[in-house]
Parts: sequence; structure tokens; C-alpha cells
Amino acid sequence: MSTTPLIPAPGFADPTRDAQHVFRAALDALAHPGRRYPLTGPATPPAALGPGLAAIALTLFDEECSVWLAGAAGDDPEVTAWLAFHTGAVRATLPADADFVVVSRASRPVLADLAQGTDDDPHRSATLVLDVRGADGDARLTASGPGIDGSVVVDAPWVDATFLAEWRENGVRFPRGVDLLLVGDDHVSALPRTTRLHTTDPREDA
Repeated sequence: MSTTPLIPAPGFADPTRDAQHVFRAALDALAHPGRRYPLTGPATPPAALGPGLAAIALTLFDEECSVWLAGAAGDDPEVTAWLAFHTGAVRATLPADADFVVVSRASRPVLADLAQGTDDDPHRSATLVLDVRGADGDARLTASGPGIDGSVVVDAPWVDATFLAEWRENGVRFPRGVDLLLVGDDHVSALPRTTRLHTTDPREDA
């Protein structure tokens, strides 16, 4: 039996240009909460990540950051090897120790259990990267706050029963608190900690 280690699948076809495009998409998403921006990921990412999460990882993760993964991505050795090869990011043992927390709706930790930063260094908080692929449902949220002209209705099939209460508590901790990236196969949107959310009846018009 061959003991030759598997070579991780390739990353971006054009690392500099592709990372610049993804970084701009993530920044624009944080600046305009609830608005989707297109992502183009690597052609053959680990299936547990998909092209969108892989694009975010290749752009935002490096050897100076720690990452906690759960769900399919956390259980897949291919993901671990791929991230180590392409980003050098350290796998955190606990979500509270991570700069980035990559999860699905089902595996999401409580927001208050993540790194919150400090009043002097709020940038030391965690970014929650939520895999929204395949999220099902008709939940909608009304978002308001910095970067939003008035308010905007956001489709949110990824919302679970405790998220809104946790998000309100997250906002109270400002300037500390967690920011949220919502990542599909080909898009990213964001909810920074300054965004206020409440439920919207799915039968209402946007």
C-alpha cells in the first residue's frame, strides 16, 4: 500500500487577484449589512467547504490566526490538511480561543462563548463564518444601523431559535462583540456587531 501523502487540492487560480476580489467582497459586505456580494472560489475546494467558504479561508486566514471548525468541515481531515497547506492557520481547540469560527447553523456555538475583544481592543473579537449553503425556510429579518439607509429586509433561513436573543446581547456589548459573515457557494453577506435585527413576517412585502 502506498504511503505517499495526498497533495491538497489547489487554491486560487490567480492567488493575488482572486484574494483581492474576495477581500473587497467581504469588506463591502461588512460596510453594507444584509447585501450579498459575489464570490469566486477555487475550482476544486474540499466538499465540506465548497467554493465560497474556501474563498473566504484563502483570503482571511493565515499563520497568525486561529480557526475553530465544527460540523462537516470540522470532521473532515481533507479540510484540515487543505487549510494547513494553503493558509497555515492554527486549529483552535475551543471556539473561545479562535479568531474565526466556521460553522453551520446546526453546529453554531453561543455567541457569548466566542472571543469578544476588549473595550480597548475590540478588533480582537471573533468573526463567525456561517455556512448558509442549503439553509431552508422563509425567515426574514429587518436590519438597521450603520451602513443601512433606513432599514432593509434580509432573507435569513439560517436563523435558529436562539439567534435573535443572542444577537441583541451581542449588540449590548459594543464596542466588544462578534461580527458575522454569511457564506454560500457563490456569495457573501455580513452582519457586523453594530447591526440591529428584528423579525419580519415572511408574508410582508420587503
